[in-house]
Amino acid sequence: MLMVEGHTFRALLDPSLKAGAVYQFHELIHNLPGPAFLFASGAAFGFSAFAHWDEYQRWSKKCRQRLLRLLVVLVLGYLLHLTYFSLGRTLFESTASQLSFLLSMNILQCIAYSALLLQFLVMILPGQKWFLPACLAATAAVGLATPVVWAAAQRLPWWLGTQAGGNWGSYFPLFPNAGFAFAGAAWGYLYVSAREKAEESRFLRRTGQVCAALVLGNVAAAFLPVPPLYSDFWHTGPPFFFLRAALLGLMMAGFRLAELRFRARAGTLALLGRESLLVYVGHLMILHGSALNPDTNLVKLFGTARPAMDVALILLLLAGTMTALSFIWSRLKEQDAWRARGMRWSLAGYLVYRFVSG
Repeated sequence: MLMVEGHTFRALLDPSLKAGAVYQFHELIHNLPGPAFLFASGAAFGFSAFAHWDEYQRWSKKCRQRLLRLLVVLVLGYLLHLTYFSLGRTLFESTASQLSFLLSMNILQCIAYSALLLQFLVMILPGQKWFLPACLAATAAVGLATPVVWAAAQRLPWWLGTQAGGNWGSYFPLFPNAGFAFAGAAWGYLYVSAREKAEESRFLRRTGQVCAALVLGNVAAAFLPVPPLYSDFWHTGPPFFFLRAALLGLMMAGFRLAELRFRARAGTLALLGRESLLVYVGHLMILHGSALNPDTNLVKLFGTARPAMDVALILLLLAGTMTALSFIWSRLKEQDAWRARGMRWSLAGYLVYRFVSG
């Protein structure tokens, strides 16, 4: 819901209100939802890697299912970037800036590519014991190398530069954002390992201690002199990356402890978490539109200069709509899995037909 709130206020709030200190604090907080998605997806990967290592290290049914899910996420990410919902128009009428936007990295693309990198890591490592150190090393390498990669990406062709750095307009380039997925995978792997040993509570407390120390250490590191290449704290600076990664570890431990204590009251939040892909795609199409509905969306309906109270009311309606949609879809999958699967494939077939024939 924090993600939905951030997107709604960014899209609809009066620009004069965005200049205030409250909105700037709002933007600082909203540096976390995207990395949180990546961290959580990495943690889920770590859970399954621990439990099904042998199956994911070879071409098995589970491996194929994972790759299919990642392909769906990737396709949805690029679908949201289409200017025209038509293969012919996309190939022959798109401008250079439209093609650059199409291939740019947003959160869904980054989640999919990061998970593919983790899957590749599983396949090439000689054994399961190497997964944790490899993820930790990858996290550190991504965080430290980001300023260098962004500088190098400026000299790459746009269709490559968009993947690696943010200079081409990507919101979530692989550097530094894949690092959050690697960090999440390491945390998830450690968590499952601790739970297998009946040491879950001890691990969560230890996570809090270590991550709190890392937060303080990176806040202090932000004030140290650095070379000019490393001076962009907010976009490429390693201290800001490691600070956010530590905060996410702290939050994951806190949320898990809260879940253990208040499990019976967290049903709606758990539902939204399970249906996060539906919520993400659905709220963006309703709020901003897409190539399928470019003129039927909330931005077109209400404009981009609404007072804060109006935006808050719109947010409540949008959040309620997403919650209801998640509930209906979740119940359908539980009670009639075949019908839900048929609806998915029918929708996919219709979209492919319309895109190719449009």
